[in-house]
Amino acid sequence: MSEEAFRKLLSATRIVDTNTLYFSWTAEWESKRNTLIVQLSDLPRLLEAHRGRRNSPYGANPSITFADPVPTLRLANACEASANCLYSMAEIAANFANRLSKGELPSRFNALRKKCEANPSLKAALALGDLQWYRKVRELRTEWTHYSSIFIGEDDAGRTLLCVREYRRSPADKAEFKSRFSCTVGDLIDWIERALATLDGFAGYLLEEFVIPSLRPRLGETLRVPVYDVNGVPIVRNCLMANEEISVRECLRRSGIEVEG
Repeated sequence: MSEEAFRKLLSATRIVDTNTLYFSWTAEWESKRNTLIVQLSDLPRLLEAHRGRRNSPYGANPSITFADPVPTLRLANACEASANCLYSMAEIAANFANRLSKGELPSRFNALRKKCEANPSLKAALALGDLQWYRKVRELRTEWTHYSSIFIGEDDAGRTLLCVREYRRSPADKAEFKSRFSCTVGDLIDWIERALATLDGFAGYLLEEFVIPSLRPRLGETLRVPVYDVNGVPIVRNCLMANEEISVRECLRRSGIEVEG
């Protein structure tokens, strides 16, 4: 996945004034994004631990086997946390976009998804791509947050499955997952990867369409910024962070953003 567009948005929105304090929301977006990336690396290991969990025969009846529940609980917790985190990241992105666009874009990602699906040209313009991942993750989050717990099972082929119950009351929340639905951990990983790529593209759109135009009148202004070493770590001298004065234009240029005008 490419994160260049998101990193540029993050850098540009560090240039804040009294009218753009909400730019700090991109730091919350980054926090959710970083959490998902870590969870992506953890899920395969947790899946293997679940598959290799210790099984012990019951002494009083050898036909009964007890399985260590801890690896399975850890996997279930990670899957549920990933779905919630992904849903939350999408909501933060939509809320930021709503404020940035002065209400032009909806403040809820589900409303943005509906708007895009009704208008394919808008979806293309917003660089949002395929939003099937959101439809699925939204239903998972609804079920696991409001109605039931996550259940991990196994099919006849020995595949580990995430079983989704059907306790959700609203028909709109049952569009993707019908009765007795199940998916694999690999499916969830695929949805997360698609979501990260999609929201990175959305970040690029917001940068070009709204953030850079809002900063263009300020290109000549001077900012006091930290000085970093070759490894990107702030330089500290005598317990004080070293800093320098540069223009807004130069600050953007150092982030890889060239602005004309």
